[in-house]
Amino acid sequence: MIDDRDLGVFDGLRRLENDWDAERDASEPTERPTTSAGISAQLAASIVLPGSAALRRAPFVAIGLLGLGVVLPIVLLALIYVNRSELVGFALDPTFLLAAMIVGLLAVITRFIAIGEIAARFRHTAGIWLKTSIAAAVVVAGSLPVLAGVSDVNSARSALGGVFASESSDPLFSPDGSATSTSSAPVDPSAVKNVLIMGGDAGPGRWGMRTDTMMLVTVHEASGRVALTSIPRNLTSLQFPPGSPLAAEFPNGFDDLANALFTHVNSDPALVEYYGASGLQPEAIALVEALGYSLDVEIDDFALVNMQGFTEVIDAVGGVTLELAQSVPLPPSLPGERELPTSIGPGVVEMDGALAIAYARSRSADSDYQRMGRQRQLMAALGSQVSATDALGAFGSVTGALDDSMRTSLSSGEFNDLLDRLGDNSAISESVGLAPPLITPGNPDYAQIRDIVNSVQAAVIAGQPSGYAT
Repeated sequence: MIDDRDLGVFDGLRRLENDWDAERDASEPTERPTTSAGISAQLAASIVLPGSAALRRAPFVAIGLLGLGVVLPIVLLALIYVNRSELVGFALDPTFLLAAMIVGLLAVITRFIAIGEIAARFRHTAGIWLKTSIAAAVVVAGSLPVLAGVSDVNSARSALGGVFASESSDPLFSPDGSATSTSSAPVDPSAVKNVLIMGGDAGPGRWGMRTDTMMLVTVHEASGRVALTSIPRNLTSLQFPPGSPLAAEFPNGFDDLANALFTHVNSDPALVEYYGASGLQPEAIALVEALGYSLDVEIDDFALVNMQGFTEVIDAVGGVTLELAQSVPLPPSLPGERELPTSIGPGVVEMDGALAIAYARSRSADSDYQRMGRQRQLMAALGSQVSATDALGAFGSVTGALDDSMRTSLSSGEFNDLLDRLGDNSAISESVGLAPPLITPGNPDYAQIRDIVNSVQAAVIAGQPSGYAT
């Protein structure tokens, strides 16, 4: 039997339990009202500010959701706004694109988690599943543009991975002194950066890839000054570094025009293997070595452009406008291209991609050498006229076209820096064409050509004219 003493013990335990429950209830945050309107308000808040509805009941979860779903996207947008002059650089940076993809996905996922937390918290409340379904549908609708953007960024990131290389401090070619030295004092190669730009044509009606455009871009890093040196496609007797397969094959110099070297290497598997050992475009590396050795100049990087594909790049950014001093006859349209006018100019001419490339390729009006000047003009105009807004507005089209039309040893950041340099017309201090009467491409005096190139490099460093500008 239970006596009075036992009953007193039970009463004491009940009082202790009641006191503990009271203390626990007092220490817990007061839950928001669980009325239908209150739950709807929490769901609405979670769509805009994920985690805000759970700040009192689950503060750590709420802070995490707010940080990842709200604060992080705001920080990213603020970073882009503050550095808006570098938008093209951001758009070409695979690491930044990956970060943007992750932030976009987190912005969507955190909102679904916030809605799910409310659904779990009030799972026994009437109508909760209908309300959360509506909230989830709102998030899905709002997320579609974000997810489409993430998909575009992912496609662009994959495309750009095949265009750009990782950043490297080593030049692709450095003279070893075996070539005949220049008569003037050679420049310090560390004072400038040389990028060889090659324009190939693999379009319909054209056999193989011929580098009809070759231009050495010299950048003086300290001042930002730029020199453009055009190399004629019909330059003969290219020389090769001793010990290379091409030097063994052509000890007296290449037996064809300079623009044929690309296809020669491409047609020989042994040469492709040798010059492709670095993982870069083997034909481009062979041309870098040949021109670097022949001109006795260090070449840091290359950019190889398929002119047929570059048409799409120009179209994607809205075309380019040039002012022509005289009428320029155009070549016939290639198979598959739209019909072009027989000539353009004089005056201001707005060009789409097909018209711009035809203008740059035309030899009907004059010669290869005037064409080299038109190519330099087109490059400078593109750099100065295409804004970051234009490039980003056509982001998906531009990156897709780049994947089809360009390969380079530059990293995306280095390529963006080069675009900035070329886009500043005031920075282009020298524009030189290696053409008659300056040189004789069919019977080149490479000692003379080396002197010219060295003088141009020295001029861009000193900020003085070389005397060879065209």
